[in-house]
Amino acid sequence: MYRTAIVVGNVVAQRAIFKKIQQRRIVSQLSRSMVSRLDPLDWALICELCGNARMPYKELAKKFNISDNTVKNRINNLRQRGVIRRFGVCVSFETFGAENVVGFITTDGSENVIELMKQIVSKPMVVEIYRTSDRRYEYHAIVLGASETLGLKRFLSELDGVTNVEMRPVFFLFPNKPPNYVLNTRGKRVTFTREQLRVLKSLAENDSRLPVSQIAQYTGFTPRRVRKILRDLEESGGIHFPVYYDVFALGDMEYRMRICYDEAQTTGQDIIMGLHEKYPELFWWASITTNEPIIDVGLIIDRPGKGPPIAAEIKAADYTESVEDFVSYPRVVHGINRLNAHLWDLINEAGL
Repeated sequence: MYRTAIVVGNVVAQRAIFKKIQQRRIVSQLSRSMVSRLDPLDWALICELCGNARMPYKELAKKFNISDNTVKNRINNLRQRGVIRRFGVCVSFETFGAENVVGFITTDGSENVIELMKQIVSKPMVVEIYRTSDRRYEYHAIVLGASETLGLKRFLSELDGVTNVEMRPVFFLFPNKPPNYVLNTRGKRVTFTREQLRVLKSLAENDSRLPVSQIAQYTGFTPRRVRKILRDLEESGGIHFPVYYDVFALGDMEYRMRICYDEAQTTGQDIIMGLHEKYPELFWWASITTNEPIIDVGLIIDRPGKGPPIAAEIKAADYTESVEDFVSYPRVVHGINRLNAHLWDLINEAGL
């Protein structure tokens, strides 16, 4: 049965996970953060910007011991190639009071694949949908409360050709990204001031990397005041400045594993951290089901043959009960639009 909220124990466990991740982090990310067709430095820059898209070029340059111009040129090139789509702004999960759910949709095979996926992603709570086999799809949604969750499941069940819908609550892990990345933390519940909302509006309408001087022009505040507001927002835990990126823009694909494990022998956190440490150049993300011993792992590969040997290794482990693996394609992605939309609701309610 679906739980409307992650229990306190899981929140505490999640904090412990990120403490462990921080302790295990290697100083040089360039040797550990790599996607097949992305230059290691490009991927390392993306990962850092996921924690704070407003991070100054100078700070990034110092972190990776490169010049400011190198950082600027790299980021501009990633935008031109379609890898970096935009620099955004959104509220925290805690501010919105939302939860992550994922699940599988099974069909009878009579559907038009793309049309069905577009129908599903038309619901504002659906973040993405992708096909895992001829008659199976997986989705990720951000839901608000039990009634909305049940409404989404009913909607999916009533679509033409759909024969079964699964839904389970999860929390995500991106070990290669900072703990404050929007999908790595619930953040804090925050009430924004009118001044903060004016600054956030200028960023939401334009780009979260908008210079302080331009924010000052939009809001009428002094640059000094803008810097103070931005600093308060970043420290509040109620807002995120993520970078929205497409790791598939250069032709890579996602290899997925759904792992059911024996809780008496290990934890989902340990399996994930083990995979991340062993395959840092492939590891993208993972999620842990909050009420079942199930984890999902996403790896980025440049050819299908790279995935099965890893799945075979997991299947052979003593703690494994079952492994389902597949390459996900095609996919329809909307990004974290639910959290963006809630920010706009707050801005509109303030009459800005």
